[in-house]
Amino acid sequence: MQRPRVFVTFAVLVGVGVMAVFAPAAAAVPPVKSEISFSDTGVLDDVCAFPITVAATGTATEIDFFDDSGALTRIQLNVTEQTTFSANGKSLATVPFTYNLSVSFNDSGNLSEVFTNGVIARVPLPDGGLFISAGRVDIAARGFPQFVLTPDEGGTVNLDGFCAALAT
Repeated sequence: MQRPRVFVTFAVLVGVGVMAVFAPAAAAVPPVKSEISFSDTGVLDDVCAFPITVAATGTATEIDFFDDSGALTRIQLNVTEQTTFSANGKSLATVPFTYNLSVSFNDSGNLSEVFTNGVIARVPLPDGGLFISAGRVDIAARGFPQFVLTPDEGGTVNLDGFCAALAT
């Protein structure tokens, strides 16, 4: 059974959450907008019949939302990412793709929901084909995996071609 991975890493979420925890408390706190960059490397070992090294880099516009007491309630990110997949001496690179990440916190300040919506990967294949995966992913429900290649809702096209292009 495939265990999907996510291109927004848990490390990014933790970093964002740590920054937000130290936001000063104030009445009627306006949203805070910032720009962030990230990179991560990992291994997908459950997508194809062989392990795939994944190297992802990207940028995001982050907006942090607070309640009237200054407590962080939600983080919204619009992410642009590019990823390279490598296996068996071969590499495939995505074209830059965009998705949204929404992080919500409960009244105790704990993560309550984490979702991505949008493109998960868009990879031109050497045979002229295209691998694409897009939709909605419930990251929290999946246990905060490092990478996801298939959505909970949406679609994945040409996974067999993707694996064949990286096979020996």
